[in-house]
Amino acid sequence: MGRSFASIRQGVKGLSEHWARVPHALRPEDRAPAEHLVAITKRHSSAAFFGCDDPLEAAVFSSLVEIARHHEKITRDGEEAPGVGP
Repeated sequence: MGRSFASIRQGVKGLSEHWARVPHALRPEDRAPAEHLVAITKRHSSAAFFGCDDPLEAAVFSSLVEIARHHEKITRDGEEAPGVGP
């Protein structure tokens, strides 16, 4: 007997495929960041599977991990994060 519901990984894959259509509707300067967001939703989907019950939650968590990683790198390298500072 097969599965009657999608796994979190399958849900994140479907969600990211759905999101992949959005960059085409955005302004040219917003397309690359949107495409990057689509890519990072998949990056941690397997790990997010252990702590998230919802594909959207897993996708958002994956995105936030990457954003936090980028912010940490900027801070560590001595650059000021955009929108942060005096």
